[in-house]
Amino acid sequence: MKFYFIGFLVFILSGCVTTTDSAFSRKADEGKAVQNYIQLGLAYIQRDDFEKARANIGRALEIDSDSSEAYAALGLLYQQQAENELAEEHFKKAIKLDAKNTRGRTFYASFLYRVERYSEALEQFELAGTDTDYPRRSVIFINVAQCYLKLDQSDQAVKAYEKALSLDRNQAQALIGITQLLVQKGEYLKGQQYYNRMVNVIRSSGMTHSAKSLWLGIELARHFNDRGQESSYALLLKKLYPESQEYKQYRALK
Repeated sequence: MKFYFIGFLVFILSGCVTTTDSAFSRKADEGKAVQNYIQLGLAYIQRDDFEKARANIGRALEIDSDSSEAYAALGLLYQQQAENELAEEHFKKAIKLDAKNTRGRTFYASFLYRVERYSEALEQFELAGTDTDYPRRSVIFINVAQCYLKLDQSDQAVKAYEKALSLDRNQAQALIGITQLLVQKGEYLKGQQYYNRMVNVIRSSGMTHSAKSLWLGIELARHFNDRGQESSYALLLKKLYPESQEYKQYRALK
């Protein structure tokens, strides 16, 4: 399953920490520098430039040795380097330093999911989901749904997708996920309603259907005996994803 996580913003450092006569101003400047170094570190992790990432996160810790976000970034760095014990150690330290560090908690939850500790990942994602001020909170509930699926709790997964859609009704990944689950459960009418919403999102946003979304459209069209719609989705699937597993499934049906 793909995870959909919050993108990292790259902030370019404009210079050194400003020195003023005000202790408050110095503290504010230091805090800004810490954040800039962490963001640069995360950007370098995305580029797989681990040495520069480590250097920037290290500078952040030189300024603030108790920075929860810096330790979370270090955890992510170690995770990318397959140093799982060190990654978990730093994620835990980040959360211990600041239990309200939601981004750090989602990093830890994603790590737990990747190492197949799904119950623990679920616990961390659900804790992260309680932060009502977190940007794109709907994505957290998509990840909650993914955990429930790994734990064979499809009813709970449906509820998690519904929560994601209550936060962002145009969340395409949640619409695909809940449609797929409803089709599997034989709830075709309700599944069709969510699928129609997803198609509207794809059209209005200029997105492209995925192989999975086209296959769901084919399944629904076949159930409702809509041969025209089935053919339309099948032709698009053949054109866009001729080597996909979904197209192979369709050819097997034919």
